[in-house]
Amino acid sequence: MNDINGDRLLADLRALSDIGGLPNGGIDRLAWSEADLKGRRWFARRIREAGLEAREDSALNVFGRLPEASGPFILTGSHLDSVPNGRRLDGAYGAVAALEVLRTLVEARDPLAERVEIVGFSDEEGVRFSIGLLGSLALCGELPLERLRDARDLDGVRSDEVLVQAGTSLDRLAEAGAHLASLAAFLELHIEQGPRMEAASMDLAVVTGIVGVHRQQFRVIGTQNHAGTTPFALRHDAGRAAARAIAGVEELVQSIDAEAVANVGIVRFYPGGVNVIPGEASFSLEVRHWDERVVRRIVDAFSRRLEETCREEGCNASAELLSWVPPARMDEATMRNLEMACQELGQTAGRLWSGAGHDAAVLSRHVPTGMLFVPSAGGVSHAPAEATDDQHLVLGARALLRAVRVSASRIK
Repeated sequence: MNDINGDRLLADLRALSDIGGLPNGGIDRLAWSEADLKGRRWFARRIREAGLEAREDSALNVFGRLPEASGPFILTGSHLDSVPNGRRLDGAYGAVAALEVLRTLVEARDPLAERVEIVGFSDEEGVRFSIGLLGSLALCGELPLERLRDARDLDGVRSDEVLVQAGTSLDRLAEAGAHLASLAAFLELHIEQGPRMEAASMDLAVVTGIVGVHRQQFRVIGTQNHAGTTPFALRHDAGRAAARAIAGVEELVQSIDAEAVANVGIVRFYPGGVNVIPGEASFSLEVRHWDERVVRRIVDAFSRRLEETCREEGCNASAELLSWVPPARMDEATMRNLEMACQELGQTAGRLWSGAGHDAAVLSRHVPTGMLFVPSAGGVSHAPAEATDDQHLVLGARALLRAVRVSASRIK
């Protein structure tokens, strides 16, 4: 059997990393930005250069397949956008490896190539509008359109303006769902983005499931006043109330479940003057766990804690749900196929839950889905220091090729 071209895979990853590259070695391809769109055009061009048909849907997902192929397809790929000041492998590795897998099948004149389609999903990260996985949600007919209509990015630009500038529109996004009926299964290759594989000396790991991700925006209202003339005892400081609640997040989460994690990634005080007591504060809260009941307990407990703190500070609080992606279990038969693919390479794959959200979570609700990890050096991701050894990158793509062949051969 022909195997993947490791040098070509690594060269493509380097070329894509030049798009949106930063002086510190990081990558910035924020969804729908010019760098992101340029990366999508690059991916489509590489698809066409391989003699394949490139197609962009209304959600700006980029697909590639043989021109004469009609499905049903084994879909494989990942996302092309990045977090701000991220790195070159998160998402991009899975998309580029998918391209290398299909190129290898085509070059070998393998008839299974007609059953394979690749994808570079859009806006998986959810940074732009605090609503992640938009490309795969559009593909699967699950778009939260009402929340998206009201969404603005961090610069205050409305979602409809951003999408029109990118070449699509809110009203067109749902059209992407027409393609779902052509899919028989989905496979995603990704870096782990955590330290567990490296700590356990795992070269490959089959993902058993993906954590649920709850994102919420909190708003605290106090009384804006002069910071120099208002004694502490007479203040209703929205910033202090928010800070007290935020400071206790880790202890609260750990008291409920030691395996759960949470993060406050955005905090803003208004009006933001050095000598002005904040009259308003807002902050985000993200909670992750593989059991939905644990997530709900944490969110409810934090909401109660914030209300108590606000009463003590003479403030009021409100909350808005930004997004909720429920936990997703991978298909057992597909997991076994991935393990068999690893065994063909003389590897024994471990099994892990994913602590990061992925497009595979959305696809798993509609078609049999599997996911494979390679280790992250030092467990670092979403940062310029993110890295994975070239040997592991090539090994993961070789395993994906074998898993795709098995899955494609079983399409009825």
